[in-house]
Amino acid sequence: MADGGREGRGGHWVTPGLSKQWSRGGIPVWALSALLLASSGCAGLSCRQLPITVAKKDERGRLELAPRGYTTETGRLEELRRPEIVRDYWVQDAAGAWHRVSLEQYQVAQVGEILDLCR
Repeated sequence: MADGGREGRGGHWVTPGLSKQWSRGGIPVWALSALLLASSGCAGLSCRQLPITVAKKDERGRLELAPRGYTTETGRLEELRRPEIVRDYWVQDAAGAWHRVSLEQYQVAQVGEILDLCR
């Protein structure tokens, strides 16, 4: 035995029953984990659908200092910040409350139509 007798039949000495590829029955464990996570829909656990009727749409821009790297010109490591325009997208419901939405939701939202939000 080239591995010093640590590895037995069917798996690694640390994880008995699992092969070197960390699989059971030919399917890697990481693939099963990823499939389970994707199919369970983590957002479904924390998302409550809120249908609203869009009364108004608004796109707002604001100036924000965003990090753009580091410099050592002064002899110390300092963060470089540059101004950047950041866009926020908002929709107003029929009751007058504003809701921040993603660009995709903003683009499909139509005044007078129902939009499902995740809250």
